[in-house]
Amino acid sequence: MRILWLSLLLLLTFPAVSHAAGPSVIQQDPGAELWNAVRARAQEDSDPGQVRSQVKGIESTSLVNIGGEEWRHFRMGQLIPTAAKVLGFTIIAILLFRLIRGKIPIKAGRSTQKIKRFTTFQRYVHWITAILFVALGITGAVLLFGRFIIIPYLGPEIGGPLTLLMKRIHDYAGPAFAIALVVLTFTFMKGNFFKWIDFKWVFKGGGLLGGHAPAGRYNAGEKGWYWMAVLVGIVVVASGLVLDFTFILDYTDFGRTRDNITFAHWVHSISAVGIMAASLGHIYMGTIAMEGAFEVMQTGECDANWAKEHHDLWYEELVEQGVVVPVEELAPVADDASENDSGTEQVKAVS
Repeated sequence: MRILWLSLLLLLTFPAVSHAAGPSVIQQDPGAELWNAVRARAQEDSDPGQVRSQVKGIESTSLVNIGGEEWRHFRMGQLIPTAAKVLGFTIIAILLFRLIRGKIPIKAGRSTQKIKRFTTFQRYVHWITAILFVALGITGAVLLFGRFIIIPYLGPEIGGPLTLLMKRIHDYAGPAFAIALVVLTFTFMKGNFFKWIDFKWVFKGGGLLGGHAPAGRYNAGEKGWYWMAVLVGIVVVASGLVLDFTFILDYTDFGRTRDNITFAHWVHSISAVGIMAASLGHIYMGTIAMEGAFEVMQTGECDANWAKEHHDLWYEELVEQGVVVPVEELAPVADDASENDSGTEQVKAVS
């Protein structure tokens, strides 16, 4: 009962106390001003110049960068899990395709004629670019997933130096890949522009959805990969060069700030994961998915029947130009050594 009366007394006296105290004053948190300064968070009536540091560098007066913290949370919470899913699902899709479709053979079998498809220079450009791309992909994957794959199994004693080595390789291979990409772009640009016939190839799924899919020197899938490698590759290279050489931003309207460098990291990581996923399909189709495909970039020559089945329009052009003998006029593939020797001579003559 006493507590009830005491409560009523406090309620009755509260208005009087408030009236005597005058208008209410909102007290600011004493630590808010400090942390605003630490984060270089500008206030309406604050002077940015009041935060000073003897350390001369990019935003050296900001002890805690909010954008960098947001990037860290995005990288750990969204980018890495999503990248793992994208790459993982791509690999699973390729394995399922392999189990269902198997290796794609040359239906008519191999002929005794080889057709020159790529020059030595074209093959060197392709392989140099491909090697650099794979090196960047592997080292980039280590930098992205190393904390979850390398260090837990190898330990920090080995995982730390290994990750540092991967970073150094990544940093030096990047500018080299930039040069190789420029050369590759102009080397293979001819013949990679889309035509109306390419839409027919797409609708037929490259022949996988039924019926023959006509194609010229390059089919729609190869053209799509070429333009993705070039355009997305430019984005990856540009953002990567900004991360390697941050002073590049000094010559732009953006300026060399930590927020802009962080944005370059966003762009670089997301675009790199996308092009890595697409490259897995290209690598598979160009190596073990199809009979006769890998030897084309290995030797620069393709089998005449392979060309007729997968690039029939290009094959017909070569026949009309008299460069290639129609496969119907060729002798069948020989089984004995003497006939193989004559077939080889025919290959040399056509090449």
